[in-house]
Amino acid sequence: MKKPINYVWALLFALMCVPFTACEDNNDAAAEADPLETAHFDIWVTIGSTSGMGKVTTQLVQGVKSLDEQTSIDFEGKGADVSAKLNPETIVKGQYYYQIPKEKDRFGKYRIKDNQIEVVKEFAFEQNTLKDRRFTHAWINDTTLVLLGSNGPSDKILWIKVNAHQMTIVAEGELALPALPAGGAFNLAGIAAYRQADHTLMYSYANSKDKTRFYMAFVKPDNMSVEKVVEESRAQFMAGTAYGELMQSKSFFDADGNYYLACNSILPNATKDTQQYGTLLRINKGEKAFDATYVGFQKHAASHGKIVTAQYLTRGKALLYVQDPIYTGAAGWGSDFNCYYAILDLTTDALTIPDLPFSEGTFSQRSVILGKKAYIGVNPKESASTVHIYDIASGTLTKGITIAEGYAFDRIVDLQD
Repeated sequence: MKKPINYVWALLFALMCVPFTACEDNNDAAAEADPLETAHFDIWVTIGSTSGMGKVTTQLVQGVKSLDEQTSIDFEGKGADVSAKLNPETIVKGQYYYQIPKEKDRFGKYRIKDNQIEVVKEFAFEQNTLKDRRFTHAWINDTTLVLLGSNGPSDKILWIKVNAHQMTIVAEGELALPALPAGGAFNLAGIAAYRQADHTLMYSYANSKDKTRFYMAFVKPDNMSVEKVVEESRAQFMAGTAYGELMQSKSFFDADGNYYLACNSILPNATKDTQQYGTLLRINKGEKAFDATYVGFQKHAASHGKIVTAQYLTRGKALLYVQDPIYTGAAGWGSDFNCYYAILDLTTDALTIPDLPFSEGTFSQRSVILGKKAYIGVNPKESASTVHIYDIASGTLTKGITIAEGYAFDRIVDLQD
């Protein structure tokens, strides 16, 4: 009598194993899927000098499916001229760009396709008004976007919560931050990030009149109440205070949920405030304070080396874009070929410098990490601007697309088709 029962259990066991095996196979297939099957890149260039920081110049955007091909792309008769409408400082998600456009009195959702700008929807500001290009943002979910920035006198940090699908204002108000010392002023934007694991909005900000420390506020995104504010003095300010992360990546989460923030401090012998050295600071998963035991890039700052952009590359690694005229041998800190890319080991602080030419331009974002590759754009002195493809697993570099002469290479953006 026991044998039939054993057969039944064996059959049930076998049937239970089938879907699990199928799921594992599907997961493996998904992991191997090429993200470019449903995505493409937009390349932003200007004619002549680089754009950004409110410069009035001709801004062109061209979409390409691949950056791997060793071809040269020209923008004559191709690409959208967005100069009259859009800024390069913009939020990017899915198929769309979100920003305060050149009209300055509204917030909009846009798509660039077939050499045209499609205005999906715009709305006028209501209670709060933010400055074009000078605010920060965080996505709470695929629908909810939070915008933050200072008011006109810079004595308040304002927020606007937006339904990005309907393009409507959900709520708006002012962050209840501790008062700054007398004579203080909030930075224009600061940097915001949403930590999904504990549903926390993290907002770093600085007193623009005090170059000795900055602050991190932990905010409940549902009602935008401030739970806690901590002070950090191991660096003088975040690597971005005025433009948030509209143009450049200044922070990231790693695979374990730890948050890294690029920071800079003014050099002791600096002749200008823009002459800085950088460090990475970390907030561990679930914590509401900076990790007192961690300072990244510390071995390499050596009183020089300003972190311009920082991106998560793969487990334990970050891709940095660094301005350092001492390392590059450039004449100085201004407009010169004084920037380089580096891969930082987040555990050992070891630095690996890929074999790429030095670049000019500190207000740009020419690197995108997508799938198993990093697409790294360079703006070198002796040759045309080129995108190099870095295979993350092998560490090999191959040459990809080249930008025709006569265009300043500002940024690469990856979007869904």
